[in-house]
Amino acid sequence: MNGVLKYMKNKKKIIICITLIVCTALAIIIYNENSVTKSNKTIFIYMCGSNLETKKGLAGKNIDEILSAKIGDNVSIIIQTGGAQEWKSHDIKNNKIQRYEIKDGELKLIKTLDNSNMGEGQTLTDFLKWGQKKYKSEHYMLVLWDHGAGPLEGVAFDENYDFDALSLMELKTALNNANLTKKLDIIGFDACLMASIETASYVQNFANYMIASEEIEPSGGWNYKVLVESYAKQDDLVEVGKNICDAYIEKCKNKEKLYATLSLLDLSQTNYAVGQFSKVAEYLDNYVDNADYSSTVIDAMNICEKFGGDNSYQGASNMLDFVDFVSKATSGNDENKTQFDFSPFVLYAVNSSNRNTGGFSFYYPMVYDEQEIRDYINLGVSEYYNKFLSLYYLNLPEKTIEYKNSGRIEENGAFSVELTLESNNYLSRVDYLLMKKDENNKQHILHTDNDITKDWENLFFKSNFKGTTVALDEHKLFYTTTSSDERHVSYSSPVKVNGERTNLKFVFVRNETIPDGGYYMLVGLWKGYDENGLPDNDIVSLQKGDIIQVVTDVVIENGKTIENYSEEFTISDNGGKITELPLDGKEYQYVFAATDIFGNTYTSDIATLEMTISYDELLKNPLPDEIFAAKVTNIEKYTK
Repeated sequence: MNGVLKYMKNKKKIIICITLIVCTALAIIIYNENSVTKSNKTIFIYMCGSNLETKKGLAGKNIDEILSAKIGDNVSIIIQTGGAQEWKSHDIKNNKIQRYEIKDGELKLIKTLDNSNMGEGQTLTDFLKWGQKKYKSEHYMLVLWDHGAGPLEGVAFDENYDFDALSLMELKTALNNANLTKKLDIIGFDACLMASIETASYVQNFANYMIASEEIEPSGGWNYKVLVESYAKQDDLVEVGKNICDAYIEKCKNKEKLYATLSLLDLSQTNYAVGQFSKVAEYLDNYVDNADYSSTVIDAMNICEKFGGDNSYQGASNMLDFVDFVSKATSGNDENKTQFDFSPFVLYAVNSSNRNTGGFSFYYPMVYDEQEIRDYINLGVSEYYNKFLSLYYLNLPEKTIEYKNSGRIEENGAFSVELTLESNNYLSRVDYLLMKKDENNKQHILHTDNDITKDWENLFFKSNFKGTTVALDEHKLFYTTTSSDERHVSYSSPVKVNGERTNLKFVFVRNETIPDGGYYMLVGLWKGYDENGLPDNDIVSLQKGDIIQVVTDVVIENGKTIENYSEEFTISDNGGKITELPLDGKEYQYVFAATDIFGNTYTSDIATLEMTISYDELLKNPLPDEIFAAKVTNIEKYTK
């Protein structure tokens, strides 16, 4: 009996001990959840992992950068994760929303919630409300981490919710509903294509400064070690922003990412910048029916810096550098040019190459989509710009482009066309198509280029046929010209690399001090836009040993484009080389293609060209301008 009583007493003690342990643990959990951390500064990172994490583990790699940083107790770093179907590291759950704190070089889980859509405003609002309550600070910074797709598509595309994203209106509402106790020091978009006047206008009331990229961001993202260390140690926010920009560009250059940009914008000057934007739009609107003016503006649109895709073939973001556009659109009018000054708004802007980036972009419908234009107008950024878009792009005329002369032979043997002067109001670009017939009389398009002689004042255009094409490691490419300016011409060519379809991007860098007036440079491989409408966030280099097939030509049948591929070959040295090679056929067909601002293409008559200079002669002595490699033997109506 005594043994039984002793056992019961011991059992009671054990139960009490277990109960005390459980209660203590619960108390600790409750304390951690409800306790308030006070620090001078807090960084909130809204990390929507999306397929960037699922495919490449990129979010986890940026977390590793933060963990490597040396910071004191004056900064709290809080990360909310979600939005990815698979997290590659740190035991982050794919079916939960989780909140972490970086503490003593460790990633510490603070809270786990049921899954919710990171592309929904309420999810961001809840994070910021909770964060402000738990982390009392004098200063806050917010970074939005994920895909970005410009002002019409937004940021933070949740892979678990059909890639739903935060639109600008949702983002503005989320920030407003978060009841921020004070303005954020900095709002950062570690995402593509978000450094626009539209984005700034929607977040201006919630932060002092904005850091974002005009261009597609390479997959490595920002340098988070520098970001957190600089914010922790530096009180001058402009210097913090510059440090973030410089570290990002240095990171991109080290990885040979040539298209990277990053900007620091003063949001207190947003209304000023929008005013300048409206002034430019008013300038556009006042001259919308002036043919000379229209030509200048559309030419400026064609040659200014663009971001993301810029054509219907590989996808388009329709985002242009505003400063560069204004400079080119007003270049012939010094009086108007002096009116536009963006330096108060753009505090710092960098890129990883020698591009004319001014720091912020704006939407311009290079590739026409009526519904997209209407959606843009609903953003309501500028009344004057909306008026311009409505008058110019939502009132389609019956005729936009007409040929005054659809094809004739000039005295020097060139093939020429002439458009009516009224076409100037809607003319976007003029290119040529070079084609070759097969044994079944079917036309194969070899390339599309804009290397023609242009007289924009009279809308008179002549061929400049040199009998050459462009090749990768001596394998001739089908290619298209995507844009050109006084410094370079950009091209894109569809290819398969290691069995995967992508686009080869390269440029011709103009330099009159060297033979041939310049040289070709490979930019890299870009997949364009995916099935979810998201731009690929990386331009990768061709590597020695890559197995590649180039598209040699395309055939259009029943409205469908058929790509014909070469045999496989291996990149053998230095990641490939772009050169010009002579054409080796005897007869080709040449057509001018005038494209209007709505994306409609109007073709000229078709000229048959008979080569007069041999392959070997062209290989030894490339031809100068106005000397041609073929003579026109026939002109007839062109039927697609």
